[in-house]
Amino acid sequence: MKRFYKLAIASAIVGLGLGTLNTAQAATFTQTASDQGWWAAEDGLNGANSNDNINYVTGNIRGTDLRNYFKFDLGNLVGVSSATLQIQRFQGSGNPTETLGFFDVSTPANVLSQKNNSPNNTIYNDLGSGKNYGTFNVTTSGNPNEIFNFALNSNAIADINTRNGNFFSIGGALQGDLVEEYLFSESGGQAFAKLVVDTDSTPVPEPSALAGIMVVGVGGWCLKQNGTKKKSANVLFTRVLSLWKNLD
Repeated sequence: MKRFYKLAIASAIVGLGLGTLNTAQAATFTQTASDQGWWAAEDGLNGANSNDNINYVTGNIRGTDLRNYFKFDLGNLVGVSSATLQIQRFQGSGNPTETLGFFDVSTPANVLSQKNNSPNNTIYNDLGSGKNYGTFNVTTSGNPNEIFNFALNSNAIADINTRNGNFFSIGGALQGDLVEEYLFSESGGQAFAKLVVDTDSTPVPEPSALAGIMVVGVGGWCLKQNGTKKKSANVLFTRVLSLWKNLD
């Protein structure tokens, strides 16, 4: 009888083990920005900002230097292998092509959203300095509805995977000495930026876990029906595997 109990336990282990296989796979997620906007440098000529303004203009406009940001709530997402920032073009001005850089943001997410405190040199500087997430040449003219796809570099991927908390923020700044040069003007409608991320391994529910538990029950039934000392553990193990294949 003890031998039969041991075989039952072995069958349970096999069933549960098989049931937990293949519960992870690569996946792609698209996350809409939970907030976005701009912060101005001090001593500019532009007016005050407001918390509900989602315009993400960046550059120099009407004598004021502006930098933008995009904030994403990624929850517990891990294992990210690539990330692409999607932004609508809207309006631009200046040279035919401007250089746009993206950077890490050390300003806390809740502070970023308090845009009515703009201008602020500390936050303005933060949005255009530090760890570079990618530098891109962007034309200032084109279809306002065009969606840019900016593939972020390994610095961004590493920060997404090691971020503290659920939020991941990106700062954007035009490079060089700017005079009436800007991108993404008139973007204050409902066009939120998006972050498209690919993951190497993301848990997904599968029926196989339930099937594994069913195999345990079937294995126990086989023990009862064939519970003689003449039946070896190898024969029973083979039957359990055969039943598993039929369930899959």
